[in-house]
Amino acid sequence: MRVVLDTSAIIYLNDFRKFEEMITCDDVVKEVKDKMTSLKLSGLNLKVNEPKIETVERIKEIAKETGDLEKLSKTDLKVLALAKESNCTIISDDRGIQNVAEKLKIKYISIFSKKITRLIRWRKFCRNCGKFFERGMACSICGGRLARVPISSMEIK
Repeated sequence: MRVVLDTSAIIYLNDFRKFEEMITCDDVVKEVKDKMTSLKLSGLNLKVNEPKIETVERIKEIAKETGDLEKLSKTDLKVLALAKESNCTIISDDRGIQNVAEKLKIKYISIFSKKITRLIRWRKFCRNCGKFFERGMACSICGGRLARVPISSMEIK
């Protein structure tokens, strides 16, 4: 199996032998801070690639559609882009990554937590005035705090 690893995969997985090819981006490698994981990382036959800018931009568009863009880091977007470009499975527990991967028809594996069971579209909602927003922390109308709420959900088969 060919896989793209996010940081949690490198930290928490212990057996990498079943993967014929492992790919990640430089940002993931830089997120590894502790000694044990650094040692593990140095022993992996890991390809470090960077995705194309246009692929990352496409991932951003999809993440905006699903409402996950604000929750995903630059590194998360690159991991998704690498998986899309290389037609690999992502290994990640991040639900935002899984949600966008599902929308893009990218295969994914969860390490500890159960995989998502529903594809969700999220929006920001002001509980004070009842308005929806694409992004932000505060309502531009009343100044109330915005909550992230699902506006649609589809069961994953």
